[in-house]
Amino acid sequence: MTFSEKVKNEIISKFNASPCCKIANLSAFVRGSGTIESAGGFVGFEIVTENEVAFNAYKDILVTLFGAELDLKIIKDKLTKKNKYSLTFLSSKSLSVLVELGILSVGQDGITLNLSIDKYVVENDCCVKEYIKGAFIGSGSVTVPSLTDKKNKGYHLEFVFSKYQTADDFSLLLTSQGFLPKLIERKERYVIYFKNAEEISDILAYMGATKSCFALNDVIIEKDIRNDTNRKVNCEIGNLNKQVEASIKQTKNISIIIETVGLDSLSKELKDTANARLQNPDATLDELAEILKVSKSCANHRLRKLNEIAKNIIN
Repeated sequence: MTFSEKVKNEIISKFNASPCCKIANLSAFVRGSGTIESAGGFVGFEIVTENEVAFNAYKDILVTLFGAELDLKIIKDKLTKKNKYSLTFLSSKSLSVLVELGILSVGQDGITLNLSIDKYVVENDCCVKEYIKGAFIGSGSVTVPSLTDKKNKGYHLEFVFSKYQTADDFSLLLTSQGFLPKLIERKERYVIYFKNAEEISDILAYMGATKSCFALNDVIIEKDIRNDTNRKVNCEIGNLNKQVEASIKQTKNISIIIETVGLDSLSKELKDTANARLQNPDATLDELAEILKVSKSCANHRLRKLNEIAKNIIN
């Protein structure tokens, strides 16, 4: 089961039971997963989903709230080998339900598809929350970085809509709840998305996916710990490389002094330092200072002086 499926199943388990909230939730879900159908003089809709939990939940809402007579099917997808659950509501009641959901309007000019979100469907704050839940279950998804799969590095949560007006209205709905979504067009679809881990965590908590929120936060913490550890390791490796490069340079310059003017031409302090470096090529500056019984800054000063003498010899 994917993380998205776990989130959706958890959200479904915490639907608001009030009729107005059920209507808001169902309205968003039908917009996200449904298609308008017309046959035998009736207008209704079909919903197809791979999520059996969602299928059963919305089937129950339609039956208990509207007394809907549904045509239910289970279809085996030839490519994925997964079950798809089909729910068709096409009867004398289905048009009036679509009108109540704010998806269709009936007037003198006939039946009209409403692209905007009906303000009466999301009139109350509780209904706004349920609408956002339904939209996520119908057309949403969320991914988090995998600690084992290096290909999946980013956090991403999105809602997908077929019409710009619906997407724009939904974006405003999220904004009214304190979120800051981004909206883009992708392959003739309109996608509202979040990529910030903390924002995604807040949305999951808002939709009632508490366990999923905790799981996400665990990933955030563990990923931060790993990144911090990697930074420290990289820093240590970088420092070690610098130390090795410095030691090689110092040894090379001491060899130049030996081959030209000889170590006896140096002061006792510099001669001792040169011999200590030659005898301890892998020693760090701290270790070299300890061998010489001097401070780190003193050892560094002497080594720099040796480098300078070699440079003057070459030039």
